[in-house]
Amino acid sequence: MQLTKLNADSSWMFYFDGLHVLVDPWFTESQVDFHPWFSRQFHIDEQPSVAAIPKPDYIFISHRYTDHCNRETLLQLDANIPLIALQSILKKIEAWGHFKKLIPLSEAPLDIQLVATRQNLVHKAYLVTSSSGKLLYAPHGAQLKQECAAEIVIASTLRYELPIFLGGVINLGLKVALDLKESVRARHLLCTHAENKRAEGLVALLAKKKFQKNAGITYLNPGETFSFDLSEIKN
Repeated sequence: MQLTKLNADSSWMFYFDGLHVLVDPWFTESQVDFHPWFSRQFHIDEQPSVAAIPKPDYIFISHRYTDHCNRETLLQLDANIPLIALQSILKKIEAWGHFKKLIPLSEAPLDIQLVATRQNLVHKAYLVTSSSGKLLYAPHGAQLKQECAAEIVIASTLRYELPIFLGGVINLGLKVALDLKESVRARHLLCTHAENKRAEGLVALLAKKKFQKNAGITYLNPGETFSFDLSEIKN
């Protein structure tokens, strides 16, 4: 299993079982939630071009928000690439009339399962199972409501908090990430979704952010790859 961080936010290329899976690509300059006056965020660093990354065999979208499900980026990708997501996310993407094959998570040819969490709207978690091991992908952090095990966790160590009427705590931060790693008995925790973005709008005025590092967490730079193989443990 090779996990390549494509940018400082939460765009990844997962490679396992001979397949490249592009996860949550957002490579355009900015993204808007609802309206620019409400929330607009800008990448500070240069982003990869779609042409520069390996052509994925599948695309996986974890959340419907525009920093995960970014229309401008996704429309640059080949329409023939199958896209996997929850039905509610596919409904949004289907309206664009671009992708020819939209696959609900329940029918995906890859073993990707939604794991029950306490706040499933924002803090979704997905268990990816491959021959190389299991990965729990929870980019906002998560508190699980069901037991599962994974060798690797991808979560954010950034705490991003809004007033309760705007959603409350969006990214759950370092402590929850460490608790999540312990709860699934993971060997590795990789940080994601902690980019220092430039922000405008109401959300930017009200947001409270706290980024923390920990010696036991892997922080990848854009373009870096983390490799893992379950056979290394067994041997």
